[in-house]
Amino acid sequence: MELPDADQRPADTPSAASEAAVTELMSAWWAATQAMKRHVAPMLAREHGLEFKDFVALSAIESGANYPGLICGRLTMTPSTVSRVIDDLVKGGLIVRRLDDADSRRVQLHLTPAGEDVLRATRQTMHAVLQRGLSGLPEAQVLAFAQVLRQLGTTFHQVDAPTEPTPHPAPEADQP
Repeated sequence: MELPDADQRPADTPSAASEAAVTELMSAWWAATQAMKRHVAPMLAREHGLEFKDFVALSAIESGANYPGLICGRLTMTPSTVSRVIDDLVKGGLIVRRLDDADSRRVQLHLTPAGEDVLRATRQTMHAVLQRGLSGLPEAQVLAFAQVLRQLGTTFHQVDAPTEPTPHPAPEADQP
């Protein structure tokens, strides 16, 4: 399932998936995300006391996004959502806020030892769930799937979404 970049495809390969293939992808994607919401998210809450967004925020902080603005950018969350997530993680003792040594107007975020432990345990749970779901697939196929997801993410970031809903024309009133 190795997918070449568009500019590396042979000339006779279509540049876009068929409507049926895209519909099938959307259906499978919907089913997977709904299953995650119904089964994986409650499991994370039950076993680790975390919502999925908390898990990804802790992962982002661990990997260097240790300022609220960096978390917003990395996770494409609004500042108000990130602020609430940070508050919850601080209250839970999983992260601490510290003034930036180089700029006291900025606050850095750091994992606590408890945050490191919860992140490690949650990551092990997520890996086990995903490995179970991907069992039987060769690693090359899993990596190709990850590449497709990254490509879709990049495409979605580039979509020029309207800021306001498109108005629909009002139905014409029947004239007597």
